Amino acid sequence: MKKKKLTALLLVVLTLGLVLAACGGSGSSSDEAKTEDKARTLTDALDRQVVIPATPKKIVAIQNAGELYALDIKPLATTEYYKGIYPDFLKGVENIGGDKPNVEKIASLKPDLIIISDYQKDMLTNLEKIAPVYATKFGVTPDEQLTDIANLVNAKEAEKTYQAKYAKESKEAKATLKDAGIENQKAAVIQFWGKEIYIHDPIVFDGLYTGAGFTPTEAAKKNKETKAISSEAIPDYVSDANQLFILTPEGKSTDELNTLLTGIWKDIPAVKAKHVYPVNSDEWSNYTAPSREYQMQDAIDKVTNK
Repeated sequence: MKKKKLTALLLVVLTLGLVLAACGGSGSSSDEAKTEDKARTLTDALDRQVVIPATPKKIVAIQNAGELYALDIKPLATTEYYKGIYPDFLKGVENIGGDKPNVEKIASLKPDLIIISDYQKDMLTNLEKIAPVYATKFGVTPDEQLTDIANLVNAKEAEKTYQAKYAKESKEAKATLKDAGIENQKAAVIQFWGKEIYIHDPIVFDGLYTGAGFTPTEAAKKNKETKAISSEAIPDYVSDANQLFILTPEGKSTDELNTLLTGIWKDIPAVKAKHVYPVNSDEWSNYTAPSREYQMQDAIDKVTNK
């Protein structure tokens, strides 16, 4: 490239003289500015300087497909997990596998950006040979994740549009509850996962609380971690809940759950009032902006029997 520019400049000098040669030099600077516009350097969660296209077009989302969904940006490829959560949006998007994505397939797609989480840094050696790799920070809030991805893919206006839509939906959700005579109520969330029952920091379910307007139970407010809890301890954890949401695979009742609801959980006020709702574990617990939105809408639909 530099050789071609030098040859062109010499021809201009020979033909038109130094004045026009200077103009030619100005044009060269303009070309360089345009080249610089095509790339940005960002610092990722691993404190790496990553050079990426100004607006990536061929994105492999090993992580953060949820944020791309919120921004209405379809990736080139993603994992089975995300394709299961957003089947309609990700229809036609390449499947690169599960927890250990197919590196050969990713390479064949020739992406211009690969997104991972900082806890997946062991993938860097192989992925960096294919395209720029940007690591996002695991565990930050949905808003922080969305802002990070919006900046990464040059979609700040799309972020503003999404946040405005969510604020409007939240206002409407609270109005729906008010119209249904459901206000100032407490809600609790527990999760069946494998052979354990888990509770989480209420911030994981911000769509239920800040979004829809429910309040965590007193025990939930005190919990700031994800941890297993015994089935015998559940009645105390949810004793003051008006509504009880139980995360299960695909949001379906299980034999174990039904046994508990008719056994040691039968005297829980929310159970006696039949205010118990199995909900989709993957949709509720992936801690993203779309998950928060889903929690809010799903909770409203279930408690108002829509």
